[in-house]
Amino acid sequence: MDTLRTMPGAVAEATSFPVRGRRAEQERLTQWVRRHVHRNGGGVLWLEGPAGAGKSRTLAAAGNEAALAGAHVLTGAGTAGGRMTPLAPLLDALAVEPDDLAHGASAGVAGLEDTSYWLLRKVAGRLRELTRDRPVVVLVDDVHDCDDLTLLAVRTLTVQLAGLPLLWVLASRSHADAPAVRALRRDLFTRNATQLELGPLAPDAIRQMTQDLLGPEAALAAPFLCYLDGHPGTVRQLCAHLQDVSPVARCPATDTADLREVTTWLVNRRLDQLSEDARELVLIASVLGDTFTVQHLSQLLDRSEPTLLAPLREVLAAQLLRAGDDRLSFPHAPLRDAVAATLPRPLRLSVRRRSVEVRARAGVPIVSLAGELVDVAEPGDVWAGRILRQAAQELAFVAPGTAARFLRRALESTTELCPERQRLSAELIPLLWQAGEIAEARDVARGLVQAPPDPVTHARTCLELTRMGSQFEVPRLDAHIRHVHRRRDVPVPLKDQLLSMTMLDRLLRGDAEEAGGTVAETLMRTRGVHPVSELTHRTLESINAVHRHHWADAIKHSGAATAGVAHLDPGRAAALPEVALTTSWRASVLSVTGDDRGALELVEAAVEEVEQHGRRAFIPLWRTTRARLLLETGQLAAAARDLAAAEEAAAATGLSFTGESAALCTRARVAFHLGDEAGLDACAARAEELLSSPEPQQRRIGAWITVITAAGRDSALTERQLRLAKAHLMRGYVHVAGIDAGDAVLLVRVALATGSREVAASIVEFAENRAQRNARFPLFAVTARHARGLLDGDRCRIVEAAEGYGNGRPLLRSRAWEDAGALTADPSEARACFERALEGYEACGAEPDSRRARSRLRKLGIKPIAAGHAPDAGWRGLTPSELSVVRLIAHGATNRQAAERLFLSPHTVNTHVRHAFEKLSVRSRVQLARLYLREVDQEVALSS
Repeated sequence: MDTLRTMPGAVAEATSFPVRGRRAEQERLTQWVRRHVHRNGGGVLWLEGPAGAGKSRTLAAAGNEAALAGAHVLTGAGTAGGRMTPLAPLLDALAVEPDDLAHGASAGVAGLEDTSYWLLRKVAGRLRELTRDRPVVVLVDDVHDCDDLTLLAVRTLTVQLAGLPLLWVLASRSHADAPAVRALRRDLFTRNATQLELGPLAPDAIRQMTQDLLGPEAALAAPFLCYLDGHPGTVRQLCAHLQDVSPVARCPATDTADLREVTTWLVNRRLDQLSEDARELVLIASVLGDTFTVQHLSQLLDRSEPTLLAPLREVLAAQLLRAGDDRLSFPHAPLRDAVAATLPRPLRLSVRRRSVEVRARAGVPIVSLAGELVDVAEPGDVWAGRILRQAAQELAFVAPGTAARFLRRALESTTELCPERQRLSAELIPLLWQAGEIAEARDVARGLVQAPPDPVTHARTCLELTRMGSQFEVPRLDAHIRHVHRRRDVPVPLKDQLLSMTMLDRLLRGDAEEAGGTVAETLMRTRGVHPVSELTHRTLESINAVHRHHWADAIKHSGAATAGVAHLDPGRAAALPEVALTTSWRASVLSVTGDDRGALELVEAAVEEVEQHGRRAFIPLWRTTRARLLLETGQLAAAARDLAAAEEAAAATGLSFTGESAALCTRARVAFHLGDEAGLDACAARAEELLSSPEPQQRRIGAWITVITAAGRDSALTERQLRLAKAHLMRGYVHVAGIDAGDAVLLVRVALATGSREVAASIVEFAENRAQRNARFPLFAVTARHARGLLDGDRCRIVEAAEGYGNGRPLLRSRAWEDAGALTADPSEARACFERALEGYEACGAEPDSRRARSRLRKLGIKPIAAGHAPDAGWRGLTPSELSVVRLIAHGATNRQAAERLFLSPHTVNTHVRHAFEKLSVRSRVQLARLYLREVDQEVALSS
């Protein structure tokens, strides 16, 4: 650093320009100087701060103030990294010329120690002379770079000349490592020296400083301010560099080579201030992540922890690292990234790779290391491949997407085409499928099944393909499966699983008849020697029972299958397609037999599980299953949302899931009840495509969708469509969704509307036989009674059915009340039936059904009021909920009946009735009914 010598009153104004944000420190220093100069007193002030804190400018400001006060101002400074003449800063300050030194030597000064003694006396004498005239202020900058003799001289002179009007202002970097500097500082403070520390500037001061230096282009410095730690000197240097940046790069959002060069300069500047050991430590630390331990650093650097103490203290003092309770970290992530960027990429990868290996030996869980190992593993790294495969196996059942990423990287580490690589590929297929990476899974499966490394891997690949429900069009897959069954070196449990899953897949796709075997034959051939195979075996038995409409057996076998799931490893079971199909089938069977709550509990748990663990391939299945259950319980809006989510998931992954038929049936029914004409049109168009399919199951599905659209649009069906729809109903299931018990009522209604009483009568007979064979399930008997009532025009049977549905099937119950009202000759009874139907439809949000019920009421001369809306906004102050209860009470309903119809609790109904009594000033239900009929129903009738 160049020395600066200033005569009294000649301190440069530019040099002493005040540092923004240092007003408090400069004011304190000014007051100290003035006080001592005016009193002709002496003293020592120690000014310290980190590099770039503004010490030199603050020191110059002190000299300027002293000169203005009339003092002699002497300045000197240490020189960084240079060989200095002993006492050079003080000699320069006193303007001692070289010929004086020569004169001293000729006077007989021989040895170095004698020369130093003579020089010290010369300095002391010169200072005494100057203080006779006026006070003297000695400014020594960069004390941390001064030679040892200068430091010793300062220690000595501050004692010897303590009684003179001599002020010492010494500026040093914080936490200087030189022992002589530390000793000087400690000695001065022992003798009551004054300290002034320059800490970091406040963020506002830094921003204002950049505004002063860069003007309208100050925003260019904003991304870099976090690196400066509030030091004004560094801010000036940064702004000087930014002023040299090309005009094209002067956009804060532009990441150009010029701006990166500025960042590199900033980081290198800080690194250059460190010793070699400290620099190595911080460079290695920059690639270790957000936090790390001293022990980990010592292992990577191959150095003991005590030997890291000095470089670590240096790095902490430079504020490149900070220490927490038990870990180290960088103050800012951008600072860490910038430091790491100074290392070549191969070196960064090598350090990270070694870091992973060190932590693995220390017992850190493999799963927590695999994410980093994915980025640093190189081709042919056998150890990395083994670790990644192990991590993928641990995560396969909780995070298939992450497991697939790990296993894919393990494959890349295995450079040669070998059996081990192919076995890894076989493990990758189900992970990719579950995570929704369908295209890649398809490519891997096709290649592996054509050239397997061994018979067992071949069998497992065929099993995975079958589990996926024929997602992939693999050439000659059936031939591959038959080949597996003929192999003697394939374990029997694996063959058993493959046979059961193949049959289940074919049943759910509807081509079991064409597969060359029956369910019963498969059940005899499978032995259930594997726990998962036993689940499939039980599900097949349940499906077979449904096909024969023996629902008690279906419930028993599906319950046994579900119980078997409970005995499997809970962490692995949910990822198996066999478990998903078993659980979904169980939910469907429960729903058909009337246990909607139990069914929804199963499905809700499954939906939460697959979404939590990212099993995207299962989302269409579970969302569709839940949509159907919500539809049956009258929650139309929620059902529509689930269907949309299922379609979105299928589209996002490219899945053509095997539950498409069940989803299509549910979508058509939801669109019918919600009045979604566009949805109905789409379902009708798809039905036409299915009706022309060569597969019988597809034709039956197409006919059934036509039944739903015909019911929604009052259109007739052809004899062929009715025949196919009847076959669909009697088959008993679609995919994992069983035919709903109420579907018989729907088909009877459509057949009668078409004029085909023969088909309607055969369906009624079927429904009654089913109810007789399954007497323990009341829902079958209720739907049979409803269907018989429609066929015979028997109002009493339909009323019994309406009462029998209860709250479990609100749409079926409302339709039964509507059917009963249509068969009632008494207008008052018909009105009561239609109103009950309307209430149920409106509670479900079935707008087309509600419009139909309102139309029937208008034909009776009654203008119906929509649920939740008062006939007059100010009528007696009742809320919409209270009015709904009052309307039912006025028409003869008990509190319990009103609660059932409005899906409320009896307690809530009691509360509404009590509030109505108070607001209407009535004391009995009779008075309540009279008032309502007179002021509401009569007005409505007159206005209509």
